[in-house]
Amino acid sequence: MADKRFRHAVTYHLVRFMYNTISILPRRLTLFLGETLGLLTYLMVPKERHKAITNLDRAYGDEKTYREKKNIARGSFITFGRAALEAMRIKKHFHSQMFDDIEVIGRENFEKAYERGNGVIAFTAHIGNFELLAAWVAQTGHKTAVVVRKLFEQRFDEMLVANRAKLGIVTVMSDDSPRRILNLLKDQHVIGFLIDTDSFRVAGELTPFFGRPAKTPIGPTQLGLITKSSFVPFFCLSLPKGKYRLIIGEELEIEDYKRSRENIFQITSRMTAEIEKLIRQYPEQWIWMHNRWHTRPEGDDSDFLSSQGLSVK
Repeated sequence: MADKRFRHAVTYHLVRFMYNTISILPRRLTLFLGETLGLLTYLMVPKERHKAITNLDRAYGDEKTYREKKNIARGSFITFGRAALEAMRIKKHFHSQMFDDIEVIGRENFEKAYERGNGVIAFTAHIGNFELLAAWVAQTGHKTAVVVRKLFEQRFDEMLVANRAKLGIVTVMSDDSPRRILNLLKDQHVIGFLIDTDSFRVAGELTPFFGRPAKTPIGPTQLGLITKSSFVPFFCLSLPKGKYRLIIGEELEIEDYKRSRENIFQITSRMTAEIEKLIRQYPEQWIWMHNRWHTRPEGDDSDFLSSQGLSVK
């Protein structure tokens, strides 16, 4: 136990040092270091590289060649490295160096949904620099919150909560009472949810993702149905030279707000489909090193998908 606490303490101080250092480096140097870090990870950590390429095999099958999959995996690591170091600069430099470099597509979709007055479920994924999304929403004058899970070191959580608060972002832990999220939605907050990872910590349903069943969190759907909130897809691409493209899709049309299992499944599946559509357009922007298909259905994939009127890849 003592060794574990020691490792956590060392990790915390190392990351704190990185935060402070990255924030004072020239931006071009930060971008270069991030891309280099991503590339070196791809080249020198074969386990993660193999995992990414295996997941690309699962997603695309014969649609893409092995060389294409390797290039996507390589680009994914570079994107993640660049975005990770840039995220360390958000607290200090978002207004002065980042905000003006964000190209926004679909802002009218967001404003229309927000004007309904029931709060917004801003569902997104680990695509590009997703950390910028909440900062942009808050900067544009909207009440903003994000739902995140607790980290292994409490001081990390305290640091990140403080950093977000300085940008006008409320942080909600995933194990907080759902009542808190409901109250924020009723107070017309825009709440960001990452729904593209397979986690045992939250309730989920298997939904189709690249033609295979993948466990997807259902909490955002359930809460949005209770408050009759708008469901809007938000994504932020991390582009070379420190540019970003924020893409806001059209609000999902919800005809029935009943909280039946079938309705929750259908809406969550539609949210997942929006994420898949964006990933297919920009595959190098997603975290292919994550095992999205870890949770398996009873029986095989074809049985599950057939029960939903779909076919397996």
